[in-house]
Amino acid sequence: MASDAEILIEYIKKRRHEILNDLQVVLGYAQLGKYDKVIEHLRITIENLNKDREIFNFDNVEDIVKNIKG
Repeated sequence: MASDAEILIEYIKKRRHEILNDLQVVLGYAQLGKYDKVIEHLRITIENLNKDREIFNFDNVEDIVKNIKG
């Protein structure tokens, strides 16, 4: 079974990858002039980041890991 630190590191790596993908999508839409898609994708990305903020605002690591695991 993975330790709390390993779970957190894996989660952060996964989220970093997802955020970079989101930024690439936004850049592609902007380059194509699809600004409505840029706004839509940015809203979704911001919602996801706000969910992460809620998870990481817990006071202890155990609660953070529990929420990451679902």
